[in-house]
Formats: sequence, C-alpha cells, structure tokens
Amino acid sequence: MITKDNILQKLKELINIDYFSKAIISNPIKKGENLPKKIDIKKIILKNKPCFQFTYYIDKKVTHENIEDSNIILEKIVSIMKENFKQCDILADNSLTLLMNKKGDFKITGIKKSTNIDIAPQAHNKAKNYILKDGEYIDWLYKLGVMDKNGVVVSHKQKKFRQINKFLEMLKDVEENLPKNAKIIDMGCGKSYLTFAMYHYFNIIKNKNVTINGYDLKKDVVEHCNNLAKEFNFKNLQFFNEDIQNIDKDENIHMIISLHACDTATDYAIYFGVKLNCDVILSVPCCQHELFKQIKNENLSSMLSYGILKERFSSLLTDSLRADALKLCGYKTNIIEFIDMEHTPKNIMIKAIKNKNFTKNAKNIEDFEKLIYNFNINPTIYKLLKDYF
Repeated sequence: MITKDNILQKLKELINIDYFSKAIISNPIKKGENLPKKIDIKKIILKNKPCFQFTYYIDKKVTHENIEDSNIILEKIVSIMKENFKQCDILADNSLTLLMNKKGDFKITGIKKSTNIDIAPQAHNKAKNYILKDGEYIDWLYKLGVMDKNGVVVSHKQKKFRQINKFLEMLKDVEENLPKNAKIIDMGCGKSYLTFAMYHYFNIIKNKNVTINGYDLKKDVVEHCNNLAKEFNFKNLQFFNEDIQNIDKDENIHMIISLHACDTATDYAIYFGVKLNCDVILSVPCCQHELFKQIKNENLSSMLSYGILKERFSSLLTDSLRADALKLCGYKTNIIEFIDMEHTPKNIMIKAIKNKNFTKNAKNIEDFEKLIYNFNINPTIYKLLKDYF
C-alpha cells in the first residue's frame, strides 16, 4: 500500500509523461447531480501546441479543461482522485491501474510495459485537414452547441462536426462552377446546421458574397433559423416558410441543395434544379418508398420476394434513375458517399454539374425508358423531367 504522501513520486518513477497517451478516472466515491461520474484525459494538439485535455462527464453535460503544463498532470490526477475517485487507468510507456481506498491510501496494480504506443498527441486542428478546425473558435458553432468556448468540439457533436466538414469538402469540389455573387437555394433546410456552414464557407472563408435562401414547410423551424441568422449576423441568409415552386422560374439561381428530403421530395428538388437551370445540384435522398410498391420483374422475382432486398434494390434503382435523368437533362452526374455509413445509413449524395458541351442522345433516352418498362415502374423523376430530355 502506498500512502497519499508518496504516491506522486511513485507515479513519476513509473510514468514518463512524454509517452502519456490517455487515462480514465472512474468509480466516484460520492455521486450527485453536479459531480463528475467519469473523467477522460488525452494528449492533443490545440492551436499548434501540445496539451492535455480533461473531459468531465457530469450528468448529461460534457465539459473540457485543457492544460499545457505537462509537469502538473500526474499531480492533478492524484488530486482529483483524493477528492472523489477510487480508480484511474493510465496508458503511457507503462500501463497501470491506480486504486485508492477509504483511508486515502493508494495501490498500483497491473503494471505492464506498453508496446506500440503512439506518443504523438492527437492533432485536433489538423485531423484529416478539416476546413473547420477542432480547437479554433467559431461563434455560430459555439452558439449551436457544437463546440465549447475554447473552440473544442464537444464529444456528442463529433459526428455532426465531421458531417459538416465533409459537406464543406463537397462544396469545395463544386465551387469553381459558381460565380462570385451566386444565389443558392436550400430546399427542406430543417435545423440548418449545414446551411449555416455553407454560408460560413462561401462568405467568410472564401469571401464570395453568396446569397442563400432556405425553404422549409415548418413555420417554427423557419422562425428559429431566421433568428439564428440574425444572431450570427449572416446578412445574406434568409429562410422562408413556403413551397419552393413559388420561386420565379426566371430568377437566376446557381445551385440548389436538398439534404435528406423524404421520398419523392428529392425528385421535386432535382426537378426545380433543372427547371431553374442551376449550375450545380446536390441532393442527398432520404427514405424511398415509391418504387417499392411498383417494381416487378420476372427475372428478379427471387430477390424481389424478400422485403429487405426489395427495399434496398428499389432504393438503388431510384437513385440510379435520378442520376441518369439528370444526365439526360444536360448534367455531368456522379453518385458519391455523403458521409461514412457508421454515421448515417442515408449516405448517398447525387452531385450534378451543368454540362456546357451537352448534346442530346436519342439512344440514351431509349435505354432509360426501356429500364422503366422492364421494371414496370412509373417514377416521379421521369414524370417531372421527361419534357427536359
């Protein structure tokens, strides 16, 4: 047993702080609403400086504390344990478990030489070379609860943060097709995390003076988003509680975006993109039910007899037809992964860019209509766009 007076010296003998990877402080003595139930510690890069990030889990809240002075880390761990914790698991050049009893005496168990320890700190502001950096404070991301006041992304918003950055990478890929003062429509904008991110990218990072209008049929959502746009001082961003079909077809719209529009709403978003002669159309489909009820093909009767396979095939066929319909309307079209499947199963994006060298091809139209005939379907995308083929 090691007394509370000499535990720090013993830890310093066993742990080389330069090789510190992570630690977990757990098993609290007292439990309460304002007391942390667990504390995670990891080495990170923050604003180009190495530091140690303490993550406190208190009820449903998560807070962070970043400490640059490596000399006080072991001392802080011991201090935290003396206050209210019985156990700490540390991974460094040695891995070990630090235990404290009711008398405040310590015991070190499970000492084992670590192998293949990555001593480089986790780079919060260079991971995957994100456009928006974890560790760099952005006002609107803080106000939306994505990051804390230090610019560190909170743990339960990491997936959302990665999704935002993946979306911005896609905007980067198509931005050369948009003029400096472009106008963008976001159809079915919802809570608008990605709409705000798009505005930030084009107007703050790229200084393109882009105007963005979001449309949604939920009045409370639109009011909330307009209030946030004013709070963020996003002057060229406005939200409307109306149907996109009310837009003047002669209005000069350069890009239309539709993210997770349900079922045939995606088809209408694509239709309006074509109708408004947009330079870029980005669409992430959501649930797709239309073809499931229609599809019939004797050659595939075995597969189509299983509901889950029929559903997946109908979904893939739907998006294939959407992409091909856009090609027939004069767009260079691709289907790409929107975000990793682990984050959401709705991970396909249809990306279409106006083809300036397009010429109509009767054979391609014939093949498209033959596919529809062979599966005994009448998809909305065909009904809406056939006059543009």
